[in-house]
Amino acid sequence: MSEKTYTLTKKELNSEKNKCIARFASIASHDLKNVVAGLSNISYFFNKSFKAETPTQEKMLSLLSSEVTTLNNRISELLDMTRVKQLKKENCDLKEPLQKALDDSKIEGITFDANLQSVKIYGDTEKLSQVFFNIIKNAKDALDNTGTVKIDVSVEGNFVSVKVADTGKGMDEETLDQCFDPMFSTKTAKAVGMGLTVVQQIVEMHNGTVKITSAPSQGTTVTVVLPILKD
Repeated sequence: MSEKTYTLTKKELNSEKNKCIARFASIASHDLKNVVAGLSNISYFFNKSFKAETPTQEKMLSLLSSEVTTLNNRISELLDMTRVKQLKKENCDLKEPLQKALDDSKIEGITFDANLQSVKIYGDTEKLSQVFFNIIKNAKDALDNTGTVKIDVSVEGNFVSVKVADTGKGMDEETLDQCFDPMFSTKTAKAVGMGLTVVQQIVEMHNGTVKITSAPSQGTTVTVVLPILKD
């Protein structure tokens, strides 16, 4: 009886891992939505019906509300991962999803230096806006509400490159190697870490690539490369 040994590449291993995580996320998120809906009602009731009489009571009521919001956000991230199955592609201008992501990301204290240009691509504008919003959000988180996020768009041959660079704390080599892994996060334990996993899925479904370069104290640059629309 012959025996064969199969060796999976890192990309294939990540693909299988993502499928398992997606199946789990689909089941867990739907169950958790009902629980969180109940907690949200309880939080609303307590905040409307009771007046805090001590600083501790006020802190607990506020914490209950914020934790419910955090849970809702985490469930949304889980659901995002399960929904990346089909794209609604059309001829579009890449500037549109980039501008939307930028508009949705404005925050006081952070400077945005954006060099946007019109580039025709064949893609899903809503999903691409999600890609750039997640990337910009990570850049903002790395800045701790102060610093600069630079966005640069350039065309090289048949591809358009979008670079999002921040002046934040950067990542070491070990962290950089894991940043696309599902569930991994350098943030607090509240963060599920699905953002870059979803980014990678959507970009690859557009026949593109995403790359991250970073170093401690030197900031992080995320580069998304997509094929442009041929005439």
